[in-house]
Amino acid sequence: MRKSAAANAVFPVLVTMVALLWLLWVFLTLQPLLKAALTLVAVVVGVWVSIRRYRRQRPAMQKGDDSYFPAPEHTGPVLLVCGDGCDEMFVTGRRRVTSQGCYLQVGDASQLTPMADALLAYNPLMAGQLVVMFNCLPDLYRDEALLRAALKVLRHQVKQLTALTGYVVPVVLSCAFSGTDTPWIIIRGTTPVVCPDNEPALSLAQWQQQSNVTTTTPLLKAAFRFVHQVIIDEFARPDRLCAAVHPFAVTLRCGSALQDVDALWPQWLYRHSYLHAASSFNAREARWYFPDPVIPLLSPYSTPLQGGKTGRRVILILLVCAITALLLSVANNRDLIRRVGADLQRWSAIPMGNFIPKAQALNALKKDALLLERWQRQGEPHRYSLGLYPGERLWLNVQQAIDTYVPPPPPPAPKPAPTIIRLDSMSLFDSGKSELKIGSTKVLVNSLVGIKAKPGWLIVVSGHTDNTGSDSLNQTLSLKRAEAVRDWMRDTGDVPESCFAVQGYGASRPVATNDTAAGRALNRRVEISLVPQADACHVPGETKASSQDDGVTDN
Repeated sequence: MRKSAAANAVFPVLVTMVALLWLLWVFLTLQPLLKAALTLVAVVVGVWVSIRRYRRQRPAMQKGDDSYFPAPEHTGPVLLVCGDGCDEMFVTGRRRVTSQGCYLQVGDASQLTPMADALLAYNPLMAGQLVVMFNCLPDLYRDEALLRAALKVLRHQVKQLTALTGYVVPVVLSCAFSGTDTPWIIIRGTTPVVCPDNEPALSLAQWQQQSNVTTTTPLLKAAFRFVHQVIIDEFARPDRLCAAVHPFAVTLRCGSALQDVDALWPQWLYRHSYLHAASSFNAREARWYFPDPVIPLLSPYSTPLQGGKTGRRVILILLVCAITALLLSVANNRDLIRRVGADLQRWSAIPMGNFIPKAQALNALKKDALLLERWQRQGEPHRYSLGLYPGERLWLNVQQAIDTYVPPPPPPAPKPAPTIIRLDSMSLFDSGKSELKIGSTKVLVNSLVGIKAKPGWLIVVSGHTDNTGSDSLNQTLSLKRAEAVRDWMRDTGDVPESCFAVQGYGASRPVATNDTAAGRALNRRVEISLVPQADACHVPGETKASSQDDGVTDN
């Protein structure tokens, strides 16, 4: 029994925890640290609930009291008998077992819920077998209000039993009235059925015809009317605290009993039929008080149920987890569509000429395409798998957008920097002179190999001096030296004069300090450079040449 109680306590909690953790780790997009914290909380709560359930489901009775409970293999209805005359019914013991059911003495109706709790602790599978049988003897009451108060207690206990088991427990109302002996009469629906001992059941009309018991008809009519106007009326009376109780069946029989003329039933019988109930008393065997014919009617509605209320709660939690997982999957897919759609909208909104933002939008689309391709190969994550995953359609839209990308044109090739050749003036000219020295031709030829006159290029010859002497003389000297070099290049290379530009800067553009002899030597120079210029070196009647890369060699 201890092993069964432990399994019954742990298994529902374990199933519930697995469902909740599956929902947490697969479908919720939370930080891993937060998921780990929630998992720890779930484990602690699960262990606490399991321990609490185990303590409640341990056998409530000691081993010596096991004879009170039905055997674990019992599958018939278990009737919890409460109300009036229970001591006369259970003379031989608190339990009466038949081939079809089991009667357990409860006594006072207020003990129904504790007794049911103990039964479920002993065997939780008995939750669906429980039946409440209220034994009502109107001859024991002197006031109708007392009977109604007892019925209210029963009504409250039925509510608690429903909350305990998770099912609407059937209620059988068993009534015994003093008077002429009758068999048990079962009222289920609208047609009363008479169940004589060891004989087939008959309708009430057939029984009255066969038995010729016309004298019992007024008595039975009064009994039916009492049940309807007092007991059923109290069960159906509106109450905001307890729902109405609808008896599964009403069992009724009459027989001589100890009579009190001032009791509720004799007074009722006299007021409604002017009959006097018999005042004699006959001892009855215990079996006479048990409505065994009602048990076959209860059997289809009272069978063992796996788990009872706990099973219903577990199924409900699993259903809620499944629906929540489906909704979260739909939400995750909508978030994926919204995220990829935003990247596509940003891509479409940026014009093709805006190259930098377009390239950034392209990178975002490539990341989306890479992620979707990986999911196509390896399978999409479970958090998307329940909500109509749109990955293939999104990948196709992203790939089509990527294919429309037109890369920007390559940047224009940088124009070659002007070629500057620097010649030492002292190697070409005598001091203060502007005529080329004898022997300077070799220096000019060696230095000016890369300088060629071409259409679209201007040969700029500039002369420079140090700061020795006046500025006007230096200016004139630098210009004349530049012109001398220009004339030599023009005459030697047969270059048109339109290809040249001559400038004299004097000492205005030093490249070194004039305070030292070495610096002044560097400042005395002639510079020759090629500069792109439209129409330079263009001979009238010839086609213009491009000023772009034309094979100029830098030296």
